[in-house]
Amino acid sequence: MGRRFSLTPDVPSRKRKQTRPGHGVDLQGTARLWARRGGAIPKFAPRVFPRQPGRLAVLWDVSGSMEEYVELYLPWLYQLVHRLPRVGVFPFAAELVDATEVLRGPYAVARVRLGQFSRVFSGGTRIGEAVREWLDRFGAQWLGGGRLTLLIISDGWDAGDPEALVLALRTLYSRGVVIVWMNPLMATPGFSPHTRALRAAKPFVRLMISGHSPNALLTLST
Repeated sequence: MGRRFSLTPDVPSRKRKQTRPGHGVDLQGTARLWARRGGAIPKFAPRVFPRQPGRLAVLWDVSGSMEEYVELYLPWLYQLVHRLPRVGVFPFAAELVDATEVLRGPYAVARVRLGQFSRVFSGGTRIGEAVREWLDRFGAQWLGGGRLTLLIISDGWDAGDPEALVLALRTLYSRGVVIVWMNPLMATPGFSPHTRALRAAKPFVRLMISGHSPNALLTLST
């Protein structure tokens, strides 16, 4: 996996160590360069802009219908937490928890600790209620401070009220959050977003992507 998630484009940063060449010429830098070389030369110092990856919050459906994909997504999400400076992972099914700090530890320990969230890995899925709970509990922390990508990983099978999902996603959309939905069933021949949850979410989702295999996940990294 590369060092930057492609769905979190770079945003300005005050940390000069996270810089890369940008467009334009750095006039002062060019003057210093020419002074070191003893006069004008056909070379210019490029302007350098501080950049860092944008923020990413992942709402990860771990209900019964998504159980078979846990072993696919867990290593990938573990790498995201360790590679990106501003990422959060929130598994949900019957309940929603913040698993970010758990995933910061050794992988074997993280697997064991995630398994202890027995109340989460059980029951049906109410996606709208989960998104609303995330907003209520973590919205103040995540919605401020610049661009945010919210990645929902779910097959869209939902026992909850689709109107609850509409209301929650509308709130996020109105706050400028980029909503991306990853569905492992998208690669299935003849797939169409026909569940109530997917139909309800469609007006607010910037992009629906497949996450059905390691290769599909790796293509999202650069």
